[in-house]
Amino acid sequence: DPGAADADAGAGGDALARLAALRRRLQAEVLDDIGRAVDYRRLADSDAYAELEATSRALATAPLATMLPDDAARIAFWINVYNVLTVHGVVALGVRTSVMEIPTFFGRVAYRVGGHVLTLDDIEMGVLRRNSPHPVSKRRLFAADDPRLALAPSRLDPRIHAALVCGARGCPPVSMYDPARLDDQLDMASEALCGGVELDATARQLRLPLVLRWYAADFGGEDGVVAWVTRHAGDRRDAIAQARADGWSVAYLRYDWSLNGTAPT
Repeated sequence: DPGAADADAGAGGDALARLAALRRRLQAEVLDDIGRAVDYRRLADSDAYAELEATSRALATAPLATMLPDDAARIAFWINVYNVLTVHGVVALGVRTSVMEIPTFFGRVAYRVGGHVLTLDDIEMGVLRRNSPHPVSKRRLFAADDPRLALAPSRLDPRIHAALVCGARGCPPVSMYDPARLDDQLDMASEALCGGVELDATARQLRLPLVLRWYAADFGGEDGVVAWVTRHAGDRRDAIAQARADGWSVAYLRYDWSLNGTAPT
């Protein structure tokens, strides 16, 4: 039905346009210059929060099949939805110092998207990680017949771990990802994450972001993690490769779970 197809295209365009407009609104009103700190207190009483609510309503009926025709569109969309949902969840639940105040935060905060209910964990583990086992529970979140499996991209891109914002200072900045520029954007995010790598010559130790240990399986194990870090380490690539060749051990940095901004209340 051409009319139905046109309606789907319109609804999909509306949802995507609202996401983009929301990102601009957040940047203008409640994010610092690089998107790393969120003024949740200001957001709670701002027009941007109304925009957040309107965006969530538009997502509820978004025609995902027509909106997300390829992997780039899917990966960009789900990263964007995850990051917006995290911000929304912090305000809605009144998080004060850390999302870890709410033990079920990632399994509780959810949107209805395209008729499917998805929590933050569902989006990350079930969709973006293609239903790979959860790093803590080791369980797959979706059953084999779960219709949400169809929302996943055809491949797991480990660079998502440099882009997903979990409401903590240890997370990357809040960014909006564009399918047309996705590779470049994910490479930049990966390089920023790898900028946090520490080389301790005295201890002969490479210290890597902890998120890379949590999701080491997505990189092919620890050797794959180190190879990935080396590729994205910019002007420190040779130094990291040499350290690994010289037998330096790998350790992981403490993760900062404190809230990435001012508390909403």
